[in-house]
Amino acid sequence: MIYNNQNIGRKHKGDSKFVAKCRLLQSIYRVEIGEDEGYIQRGSKRYFYGNYIMNGDKTGKNFLEDYIFDYAKKRVNNRKHYETINEERLFNNLLSSQPMAFNLFCPLIKMLEEDESSTTDILRAALPDYNIKKVMKIDLEFIPDNFKELTNDLTAMDAIIEFTDNESIPSFIAIETKYSENLGVNEASRKGKGKETITSLGIFRTEIKERIENKEVNLTQIYRNFLLSETYGIDQNKKAYSIVLAPQEHPTTGDEVNSLKNELKEEYRYKISSVNLEDFVLKLIEKSQGKYQATFRAFYDRYLNFEKTK
Repeated sequence: MIYNNQNIGRKHKGDSKFVAKCRLLQSIYRVEIGEDEGYIQRGSKRYFYGNYIMNGDKTGKNFLEDYIFDYAKKRVNNRKHYETINEERLFNNLLSSQPMAFNLFCPLIKMLEEDESSTTDILRAALPDYNIKKVMKIDLEFIPDNFKELTNDLTAMDAIIEFTDNESIPSFIAIETKYSENLGVNEASRKGKGKETITSLGIFRTEIKERIENKEVNLTQIYRNFLLSETYGIDQNKKAYSIVLAPQEHPTTGDEVNSLKNELKEEYRYKISSVNLEDFVLKLIEKSQGKYQATFRAFYDRYLNFEKTK
């Protein structure tokens, strides 16, 4: 297919080199699926971008399979009052990591319902550092019902994989998926109980309280995600791990993960890590079969085949 500026659609002047490449790849995908360029409405103005479609809540074109679209509609229609699922991002923004997470983990949810053993084998291969013995549950956009007691913060886990490890210890991996976005450098407007929690857990270096007071450490998104994971683990009596799943070329993931890891006591630094999205998806492709393998191949082509942008 020949792409040109007219059918790919408009860019965003403020994009970094990496974000521009991701936006272009999603604009190309929009052309491939035969959708016109969409826009976002801000007040009385419309802003057109190549990575937007229109009426995605009716067409389901932001999703790789019909059952993923059905799941997305179900989550929106049954949304709890505190859940932070954004309909515009979910249905119409091809670039957003929120529908990307649905496209990646909904097939795994469906696989788990059909064949627990095979799904466990696949995730054991894709996440070899976590000693997965048996996968119990996979969920998306997860906020515990008792979040106010835990962190009083509306941060959600993009995905969560609950499992028992090789020692039969109940465990879970809290997953933050990133595509073009950074993890963020600003503190949440809703402060929650972050400062109290971070000092009470006992896994951070002793000087972190002073570093927070001196504004040397800000409780940015990666900290809030981690604190949710750790407090939920304590609440559920489960071993907690946190990972950031992002493309290899993502320019800030490594620094963001290390900024948190370096604030932990050395013996707890295993709790947070970054995982290369390409490696994860390629392992899913290698270990799965049939319709699921086809979906993961389509996922890779849509989100990670940056050769198309050259």
